Amino acid sequence: MINTFFVYSKSNDDLLIVTQESGNFHERYQTVQNYLSQILGQTVPHQGNDWQLIQSGDPYFLVQMKDLGSEMYAGCLISLNSLAMPLSTWDVGEGGGTLIVTDKGQPLTGQFFPMQTYAGFKKQLEPVNQVYQILRDETNKKEYLVVGEFSKLAKIHYLIIVAEKNILQNLPYLHKAIYFLPLGVSLVLALYLAFLQKIFFKPMGQLIRGMRQIGRGQFDVRLNESNSTEFAFLISTFNDMVKQIEHLKISIYEEKIRVQQAEFKHLQVQINPHFYMNCLNIIYNLAALKDHKSVKKMALHLADYFRNLIRTERTSVSLADEIQHINNYLEIQVMRYPDSLTFAIRVEESYRDFQLPSLTLQPFVENAVIHGYKKNSERFCVEIEAFPDPDDPQHYFIVAISDNGNGFTPEMLRELSSDHYANQSGDGHLGIWNVLRRLRMSYGTAKIHFANREQTGAEIRIRFPLQHHFGQGDGSSV
Repeated sequence: MINTFFVYSKSNDDLLIVTQESGNFHERYQTVQNYLSQILGQTVPHQGNDWQLIQSGDPYFLVQMKDLGSEMYAGCLISLNSLAMPLSTWDVGEGGGTLIVTDKGQPLTGQFFPMQTYAGFKKQLEPVNQVYQILRDETNKKEYLVVGEFSKLAKIHYLIIVAEKNILQNLPYLHKAIYFLPLGVSLVLALYLAFLQKIFFKPMGQLIRGMRQIGRGQFDVRLNESNSTEFAFLISTFNDMVKQIEHLKISIYEEKIRVQQAEFKHLQVQINPHFYMNCLNIIYNLAALKDHKSVKKMALHLADYFRNLIRTERTSVSLADEIQHINNYLEIQVMRYPDSLTFAIRVEESYRDFQLPSLTLQPFVENAVIHGYKKNSERFCVEIEAFPDPDDPQHYFIVAISDNGNGFTPEMLRELSSDHYANQSGDGHLGIWNVLRRLRMSYGTAKIHFANREQTGAEIRIRFPLQHHFGQGDGSSV
């Protein structure tokens, strides 16, 4: 970049110049002469590493000179156009260029950028020490981006000027990209949500609905397989689990039925010896009195009972059969107390075929005779009656067993009316507890009411549902 070297001898006033611009030798010689006369005419000649800015005609130069001693000086010139040449090779687009200015903004080169355009925004260039500036040419109404940098060795400023249209020439494509970007994002989001709906939300919702159905007791629910590997495993496991729960529920239900049937048969067997022992005791007493006629009559009643029992092993009997059992029992008791015991049975014909557990009413009649009978008093009477329920005659009927005996004590009445008595083991009053237990297993809606009559004696009322399949009780309190 160095255009010219020179050596000057002050004592001989001799100047030697070497320049690359041989065609401009005289201009360069005159430029050096003017510089030497100026700098050597100073009281203290300039010494240092800074380059001085000088002008010779149109071009500007940077010059630096060294004192070699013995009044000998050597120096060189650099054209600012040469300094600007490398920067001009940068592609700044149409309307841009390279410019070197002073620290005051005065242009030093005009070869690589039009001075007229620079003059349009020169005033806006202050201060020039800013690296980036956006300037507007008021003449052509165009804006330019100016990037500048100071030289560390001279008081000059390098400027690269880029027209705004070159910077923004691809902006329409960016505008279009920005315009379609939300649509693209929305489309991608919609596809992603559809993917999540199919892979995650739909199987999850199906799984939640299946769990809710199981919570409501619907164990026949089965879920469809999912496309997602993870949910396919969950749904498959869920279906297997529900299937196992359903089978387990059925097994538990069947086992519960078997247990109830076994308990029912055990209770049935338990009540029979209780009745047999009382009958045998009566026969023994009659035989002890040598009342053979009464023994034969009572034996006939017992034979009828045994004949009926041997004929069937059903756990339920009709109300008519149950009344016949009671009639046999009471006939035996009348034979035992002919002058002090009587009974009356009134059952409407429409209720005689109703099915109920065997020996449901007989224990209450037996208890009435055993606990209600008062010696040395008026004739003891037991009444059995079946009639429609006054509160709901379409769905229930009542079987009432009453007597004119001692009645219940207040303590016994409270005990029989409490749920505690129905839930205890039954060791105290086996017959009544046995009936309560079997009715609980057979009729969820059957109820027993214990009370004392207004005059004298006790009354027991059992309410039976007319429309009820025997043996399907819900286990509710009786």
